[in-house]
Amino acid sequence: MTSPQIKVHLDHIGIAVKQVPELSRLFSILGIPLGPVEAVPDQGVEVHFFNLPGGAPHLELLSVQDPEGTIAKFIEKRGQGIHHLSFSVESGSLESLCSVLRNAGYRLIYDVPRLGAQGMRINFIHPQSCSGVLIELMEKSA
Repeated sequence: MTSPQIKVHLDHIGIAVKQVPELSRLFSILGIPLGPVEAVPDQGVEVHFFNLPGGAPHLELLSVQDPEGTIAKFIEKRGQGIHHLSFSVESGSLESLCSVLRNAGYRLIYDVPRLGAQGMRINFIHPQSCSGVLIELMEKSA
């Protein structure tokens, strides 16, 4: 039950890791260079961006910065691996999409979008609403 006027595309895949160098080395061999690295204290994480060739969605390695943060808890509970799929929405449409999702019975993590990495506004659809997959929705902040 998506709104036809809201355009959405896969932006990135977030991967929770204990140690960035292991995958970073592999990505380097595969020709996927490390891009920017950004701390997101509110999330207790450091994000390492890897841009795939050809403008494809990118990869984000999420490393623990706060042992009580969500990524640390995720790794403790589920182990390292894919943490979330992130979809980008048109600027100015995140709140309306969140409203459509709530009305359709989806559980969102935040009542209102928060600031994430790269200045993006984000919210998440709870994995219990999505067959165990955490879905991030994001838009460029104004």
